[in-house]
Amino acid sequence: MQLELFPRLSTRSRRAILKTKKKYGHPYTYRPRGDLLERLAQETGKSREAVYRQLLAEREFLLKQR
Repeated sequence: MQLELFPRLSTRSRRAILKTKKKYGHPYTYRPRGDLLERLAQETGKSREAVYRQLLAEREFLLKQR
């Protein structure tokens, strides 16, 4: 898979996308912030929904590689 958006993320966003558990082992649900979606949509020329779907697909790919 071609990672299109992951290289454009900041360090904290990269950590958040790779996170799987919260404190005490509770599962972590990744929800990107609106300003991140807006910035990536402007940089790539895609819609916010397309960016959101791409981020979730890249997250799934990266977590399978771990």
